[in-house]
Parts: sequence; C-alpha cells; structure tokens
Amino acid sequence: MRHIVPSMLAGTAAVLFATSGALAAGGALPGDHGRPGDGIWPVNPPAQDMTPRPPTKTRAPAIDLALKAAQAIAQGCKQYRLGVTVLNAAAVPILVYIPDGSDASHAYTALRKAYTAITFKAATSQLVSKAQQDPDFAAQIKADPNLQVYSGGILLKAGDEIIGAIGVSGAEPGHHDEECALIGLEKIKNQLK
Repeated sequence: MRHIVPSMLAGTAAVLFATSGALAAGGALPGDHGRPGDGIWPVNPPAQDMTPRPPTKTRAPAIDLALKAAQAIAQGCKQYRLGVTVLNAAAVPILVYIPDGSDASHAYTALRKAYTAITFKAATSQLVSKAQQDPDFAAQIKADPNLQVYSGGILLKAGDEIIGAIGVSGAEPGHHDEECALIGLEKIKNQLK
C-alpha cells in the first residue's frame, strides 16, 4: 500500500502539469478550471460560496475498480515503464497511476489517449488509420492539444453505456499500450455497472 500513495501523488502532479500545459496552449481538459487569479493567494481573499452543491451524476467506474484495473495493468505489463489513467464518462480524470520506476510523462499521454477515446466514443487504435487518411479528421486532432491518436485508449462500458475510459502509455517498444489496457479491462469488466 505504501507504494500506491507515492504513485498516486506523482500521478496527480502529472495531471496538474498536463492540464496546465493544455491551458497554456489555449484548451482545457474537462474538470480543469485553470489557475485561479495569477496563481498567488490574495492578501484578503473574497468569501467563497459555501452553499452545498448536489453531487454530480456523471457515470464512472468505482474508484476501487479503477485502481484494480491500473494495478492489473502494472502487474501484467511490468516489463514496461508505463502510465495509466482512468477517466469518467465526462472525460474527467478519476485515477492517474504511475508504477514505481515509470516515467511520469507517460501519464500525460495516457490521459490524452483516454480523453480521445471518450471524445470520439471509440478505442484510439480504431482512430489511427482515420487520422492518417482523413485530412479533416487529422486537422481536428492537431487543433486540440488534448487529443492524441495512438493506440492505448479504450472505453469502459456498462452494457452499451460508456462510463469511462482507460489510457495506457509507455508499453514500448512494439506499441503494446492497448494490449496492456485490455488487461485492466478484463480484470474489471464483469463488475462495471
């Protein structure tokens, strides 16, 4: 358990840096509200609205299932230095997992792959040839710095309903990202609801 917390903290930092880079480029990921003000806490901050808000009803895999999938991916693909992300149905990150010894940069790519899968409602491997053959689609991908059409982003479904996505990056050489993502899906698919 002690290895999970540092990995999750590193993953959270990776998401924060990834989204700040996206903001600098002019586009934000879902759930990212950007840096408030100029990034420095004001001397006399205004009072905040503390009115309770109803919980969001966005579909998502349970966090314990997201973690179980990420751990299964890390174990099944331990020969690779990879990053794993799990997003909810609105493409908001619920888990970023960077196994010990992995490069945090893979979390950025995994996040973008999962975001792309949610955006186009398809595994990113299905979008690769479309991006290579369709100039309009390729232009759409290039216009949004958060979209990335490499294999490794897969959808999570409860029946026919999309409830999230898994993104994996770093299973190289050989482009095994999707194979690794499918290990995670296999581990939890019968528990998704």
